[in-house]
Amino acid sequence: MSFFCDWLPMLLPTFFIGCAMFRPATGAQGSCPEDFWVELHWRAGSLPPPLHYESTITITSSGQSKMVLTPDYRRAGVPEWTEQFHVEEPNVRNLYRVMVENGLFTHRWRKMATGPTGGGYRRLVVIASGKRFMVEDYVVSEHRASARVMYAAVQALVPKNLWEQLEARREQYIEEYPRR
Repeated sequence: MSFFCDWLPMLLPTFFIGCAMFRPATGAQGSCPEDFWVELHWRAGSLPPPLHYESTITITSSGQSKMVLTPDYRRAGVPEWTEQFHVEEPNVRNLYRVMVENGLFTHRWRKMATGPTGGGYRRLVVIASGKRFMVEDYVVSEHRASARVMYAAVQALVPKNLWEQLEARREQYIEEYPRR
């Protein structure tokens, strides 16, 4: 199972649920705070090494962004690959607008009492106008679609070639694992 294929189901809501949300930002919703900062962390479920992996996407209001991939459980000797990329200002504004339209700043984001045991996990952390907002995976059902749209909006800003490059490195790490 590939890294890109693991993320693909999370990207699909962008195209099927939230496509209209990526229109150009207008009015007050388009004004993005200077301190706007987004971090989306993904942790694969409980899998034996080297199949487990984690990634973090960080996007800032200036567009300076990065993706960090850890191709295994975090421990001594496991690499952490960081790739920088730039998000154009209109796309940062659109991301902020997607967050506004999906209630990031107004909903009370409650988690389900229990999530699946051993499953993957996402956490979205956003700073805007001096306040910190967090949406953890397994939110209650009335907010689930909005959370997925926001996760997908962040993921969609990572260039496809960067996903592919990191997937190739991860596959090489898996192939070489028994020799470590």
